[in-house]
Amino acid sequence: MNIEIKVDELSLNTVVADVVSFDEDGDPYTEGTKTVADLVATQIVDRLVKDDQWKRLREQVLEVRVEEIRAAVRPSIDEALARPIYKTNGYGERTGQETTLAELISEEARKQLAEPADRYRSDKGTVLQQAVRAEVKKAFETEIAEAVQRARDLVVSELGGDLAERVVKVAVAGLKR
Repeated sequence: MNIEIKVDELSLNTVVADVVSFDEDGDPYTEGTKTVADLVATQIVDRLVKDDQWKRLREQVLEVRVEEIRAAVRPSIDEALARPIYKTNGYGERTGQETTLAELISEEARKQLAEPADRYRSDKGTVLQQAVRAEVKKAFETEIAEAVQRARDLVVSELGGDLAERVVKVAVAGLKR
């Protein structure tokens, strides 16, 4: 008795198994098929995930994916920003002249920056004024802190050990009282 196995053609698209799932009654049904490519890809992923360098490889793949998506989407965004559009009313009827999305965005940004930071108290200024104030305050605090540190370092370097002796004497005198 001879057993003969003949495989006509084998490729990555050759179906080798059915994917079977079960419905809510527990009855099996065929959800799809598995090909040689599916099995090879599963083995590759399993081996890559076990590798110590998987995290770095994953990060690189994600970076490349993000770059490719940006490159593919960029022309559509540029076209959308430059394409002429018309402002419309609530019924979709044109109102006003032709404009672009870029002009609408910059107009909205100007409005937001000129808006009062607090609608109930105008003395707080606009959003832009508050942002500038916060940055100026942060810059001054940094400069003042650096100047105080330089002055302290100068005093310590000039007085050195003499300062330590004076502090000890004052502390001892305070404790005696």
